Amino acid sequence: MRAGVVRAGRGVTAVGVAGLLVLTGGWLLLDAGPLRTAVVWAAVAALAGCVVALTGVVLRAGRVTPARGYELALDAARASAPGAAGALPAVVHGSRWPWVRVTAVALAVPTALVLFCTLGAGDPDRGAVPGRIADAGYVIKELPVVAVGDVERAGSSSRASSEADYTVRLPAPHGGAPVPATFRAEVHRGVRQVGESLPVAYVPQRPDLGAVGADTRSAVEAQLAGRTLSYGTAAVAGVLWGAAALAAVCVGTAVTGPPRGRRRVGKDWTALRATAAGVAEHVERPTDDGAGTGTGAATGTDAGTGADTRPGAGKSAARYACLVLRTDTGDVPLRLAASHRRAAPLLTGAAGWLLWKPAGPRGQVPADFVADDGWQLPGRLPAAEAARIIAARTPEPFTVDTARHTRVLELGSHWARTVPAGVLLGAAVSVAAAGALLLPVDGGWRAWTAVAGALAPLVCWMITGLFGAPRATTPAAPVEAGPAA
Repeated sequence: MRAGVVRAGRGVTAVGVAGLLVLTGGWLLLDAGPLRTAVVWAAVAALAGCVVALTGVVLRAGRVTPARGYELALDAARASAPGAAGALPAVVHGSRWPWVRVTAVALAVPTALVLFCTLGAGDPDRGAVPGRIADAGYVIKELPVVAVGDVERAGSSSRASSEADYTVRLPAPHGGAPVPATFRAEVHRGVRQVGESLPVAYVPQRPDLGAVGADTRSAVEAQLAGRTLSYGTAAVAGVLWGAAALAAVCVGTAVTGPPRGRRRVGKDWTALRATAAGVAEHVERPTDDGAGTGTGAATGTDAGTGADTRPGAGKSAARYACLVLRTDTGDVPLRLAASHRRAAPLLTGAAGWLLWKPAGPRGQVPADFVADDGWQLPGRLPAAEAARIIAARTPEPFTVDTARHTRVLELGSHWARTVPAGVLLGAAVSVAAAGALLLPVDGGWRAWTAVAGALAPLVCWMITGLFGAPRATTPAAPVEAGPAA
């Protein structure tokens, strides 16, 4: 059951984010036709499947608190490890999924906002007239407006965007009298007056098919192609979307560190015995050259009353929670890709090895805590701390046991059982709203439906949160907070 929950969570993470990206990209970039219809509805089906899968996991396995989810992950990672517990494993496992989960959430939120904004603002169907013109060999020319009617302004200003019925005269195919054609167009600034020109698409040999016009040529081409947004608007949305994706990758890397691959422990690694002692706040102060060397738990002295003459005191200090590991070189802060407050009661007292491969003098070094009872906890060690430890102790040979195997302790792997009922309900509402906005039906309801789809998970979570969260099934152990070195 536990392995199934982990696989379900990973599958929902991958399929859900992929479905959201495909749905947004298909709606923004593809022209009207069978391909766009198939792509967007397949994406909606994938998103609906993710909601159903999460609901099934919760109904079958039961909902638990995030703290209980950490306990389940620790129980699953414990294993009878063959080989000597005092020896190191020859290989440490990779750790990618924490980065994937954080990056997926950071990417899904702005993508969902872009999706519902474009679903609400885009035209779901190009209509019969643009379809006939697009299939018959059209031309686009600037034609003067001969009549304007049924004007609707978006605001009270004379320069506000407007929609109106515009009438132009299309040239007759054989030199006869011009053929009047009326179309409805949106103009971004004010209203085009009689005598002014608009880009108009029509079929020279078939003026009876009508015409399509807009205030820009790209908007006319977008209408004929059946694109939901004009090329310019889609480009702006795409740039914002790309910036959000880049920011999501940066957020995931900052929270969890870069994803790690499988690594073989070598002679150039550093290893020392350590015991988890609790959680504390680590303070990393920069030096004059930018490399952090000042460390320690936040105390009244650190908060400071009076002048601080240490190197880098005038620069900002990085503060973050960490798991404190007690070693023969002092207390060492290990930063986890998880909630330290929830993890510390479970990990306090665990003994094992802290090992890492020495890296540069800046940033944070990927490190792993390998417990004696068979689990491996990925984390990050401040580079200044790693350098201090290497300088303070004489390298000692360590034993590598090829028969010893460990399991990665992924503290957030059981997240699928911790999803609140309000989030599941809101996600279902959002998927239903997206499906409704894909229907080729226009109207004022689209804007309100888009707002409801974007805000449904948050609103439903807030409403259902009033009824309380499930209680933890096991008591939490007290946190022993030791000062960071």
